[in-house]
Order: sequence, then C-alpha cells, then structure tokens
Amino acid sequence: MSGASCVLVVSNIDLRTNTPITKPSAFLKSSVRDFILNINNDYRYMKTGYYVSLHAEILGNDVVPTTENAIDAYRQPVLLVRASKNGTPVVPYLVTDSVKQIMTEFGFPVVVFAVNPFSFNGFQEAKNRTALYRVVKSLSMNYRYAVCTQPLRGEIITVKSFFGECAYDDGDVKEIAKKVYNTFNIPLCKLHIQRFDGKAYLCGLQPLKMEEITPSDVDMLSKIVSRKPGKGWFD
Repeated sequence: MSGASCVLVVSNIDLRTNTPITKPSAFLKSSVRDFILNINNDYRYMKTGYYVSLHAEILGNDVVPTTENAIDAYRQPVLLVRASKNGTPVVPYLVTDSVKQIMTEFGFPVVVFAVNPFSFNGFQEAKNRTALYRVVKSLSMNYRYAVCTQPLRGEIITVKSFFGECAYDDGDVKEIAKKVYNTFNIPLCKLHIQRFDGKAYLCGLQPLKMEEITPSDVDMLSKIVSRKPGKGWFD
C-alpha cells in the first residue's frame, strides 16, 4: 500500500471499535484521503458497498475491497477461475445454457448457480431431468443467460467469512475461507463449500444479508477491525 498512513472504516454495520469509523452515506459525500476499509454486507455492483470502494478509488485512496475484486468475486465463473489459480480447491464446473450438455457431462444430481447479474438467491439442486429444466429456465432468466453447473457429490456447507475467518469447526473449510479472502479481500461474505471424499471444495460466494449478521458476528468483526488498525495490516 502507498500514500495514506491512517485507516478509515466505512461501514453500514454498527461496529464497536476505536478505529475511526463513518457511515457510507457520509463517506460518499466526503473527499477524505485515508486508507479505506470498506465493511458492508454487500459489495455487488450498484450496491452501497460497491460505491464506497468506487468513491475511495476515485479519490485516489487504497481500499479493501477494490471494485475489481468486488465484481470478480460475485461472478461465479470468475470466482472459481481466480480462486483455483490461487490454490483453492474448486469443484469441476460448466458454464452453459444447455440442459443436454449438463446431463451429458455431469449426470445427476447437480447444483446450479446463476451467472446473470440479477439473481443472488444462492444455488438450486436438480436430481432429475424435469427438475434440471425447471432450474435452468429459472436461473438463466428463460435462457437469456448461461448458468454455472457443478456435480453434486456430497454435502454443501454454507459458512460466513469475516476477513477469511469463519466459526465453522473444519480445518479444510477454514483454509478455503482464508484462501478466498487472500485472493479477493472481501471482508464479509457467505461461502458455499462442497465436501466429498474427505476433502472440501469451493462452490460459490454470496453477499451476506443484514439479517444474517448476528450480534456475535458483530463482536467478531469489531475485534478483527480493532486488532491491527494501522497501515501494513493489508499489505
């Protein structure tokens, strides 16, 4: 990191930290020059969290997360490609709008994620041909967009990740959360991880809804933010 030596936390969550903190609405009207730690529950394009990072970048500030990482992390195929290149185990996947191709390459059951920029309701499972046609039609917005499909070989675990830390008691899952954070620097997110044959694999990433953030989550976040608030923590 270069330039600013101070950290300003911009958050729509009521954190309890001694680090300077401001609300997104105030920051978006400001012209401050600091290192910006953007802690919002949702960094999708056109959401408040995205505009906080964009505003910081326009002002010439270093910011976590960057807008590039925010966009990449929420695009399923890009997420999996970048995560895999950085050493995160991922499930084989196929981006297509063809139900026949999915059945030919993966059989059943499969798990399907939307690729379009408007659907963020997680994934859907399909265990037979009829269900797969229904799921693909829904998540592709009537075949307007492709979908990202993966074979369902085991259990899908969903965990909250705060700066790459998660409370789930599984070493492989914790390692994936850490690797995903090291790749994308998304402070808050929800990870879908598939476990089979004794190993864990990244399946997807989604924003956290405000109602999913519990008081204990806020405590954990506050402790993390307070731990090392100085420049250098994010180098």
